[in-house]
Amino acid sequence: MSLAPPTVRLVLVEGEHANGVTVDQDDFTVEDTEATTDRVVSAVLGTRESARAGGYRLTSAGVTVSDQAQAAALRDALAAHKVDNVMLVSAFLAAAALAQTVGGALGQERTALLFVEPSAATVAVVDSSDGSILEAHHRALPGDDDEALTELGALVGGIDRLESDPDGVFVVGSGVNVAMIKPTLEAATALAVSVPEEPDMALARGAALASAQAPLFASSTRAVAWARDPGTGEVDKNLANLQYAYVPAGRDDYDDGLAYSAVGDEDEAVTTAFDVDEQRGIPLLLAGSALVTLFVIGVVALVIALASDMRPSANLRPNAGGNVIAPTQRAPQPA
Repeated sequence: MSLAPPTVRLVLVEGEHANGVTVDQDDFTVEDTEATTDRVVSAVLGTRESARAGGYRLTSAGVTVSDQAQAAALRDALAAHKVDNVMLVSAFLAAAALAQTVGGALGQERTALLFVEPSAATVAVVDSSDGSILEAHHRALPGDDDEALTELGALVGGIDRLESDPDGVFVVGSGVNVAMIKPTLEAATALAVSVPEEPDMALARGAALASAQAPLFASSTRAVAWARDPGTGEVDKNLANLQYAYVPAGRDDYDDGLAYSAVGDEDEAVTTAFDVDEQRGIPLLLAGSALVTLFVIGVVALVIALASDMRPSANLRPNAGGNVIAPTQRAPQPA
């Protein structure tokens, strides 16, 4: 199996709620966990200064991390540098935040999010009015590529019969080429199937949306995992996580209001409405497959999204060609 190098993707978005235009975006690769952590901290600090110099105020930063060890290292690094307003968002919740925005723009009251990873897929119905997730179903994908596509088709085909009655399907991938699987999904349902305009930046944009609307997003999704609990399943903490990496003394964290932050770092089972396949966690084998470009696996994938709003006194936007995002320098050692 060939492992792609770790990738960090960044997007700077205008608007207090990250609902404006993309001001700048960038991506880079790193070779190890320590380098990744240093570069991300530097990206947040550098972008904060660059945005300020360009007439913007950085109000929030959302980071999605696919590896929990990497998330812990990043949380420690941000705390060591006392970098606040950085929200660690699971890739699933970043995708859900994006699905809410896209669904609302398309005039859909409820949107079925299909979140696809190399070894698993999750269908969640997102309410466009408040971002709440009405129901969710999680399935492991088999190791054979053809069987995996068949499973995805069956999963999407069942969306028509969901109790929450979604108006359309929005597909987001993490390490998956969603454009390649879209025809199969369209053939499986009568609902309209859409994918992000920039699939590689979708999770970054979703992380920005989730972090910029953290209190509202947390409140509306607090009961996602267990509000309609039928007494089956187990939470995957990689799917369900949303919390600030560092909170200065005297300020309230959102942990008490976040359903997913309530799950501690220790391994513990939580009963949820997720449909968990017994083959959970089986990796998708790629060697010799006709779909080798469909699933791209990295040692660790990390996405950072930065949301900003313009100062009232600023009349000009930063020049996107001026590299507002500044991830190239390592963060200085904390005092």
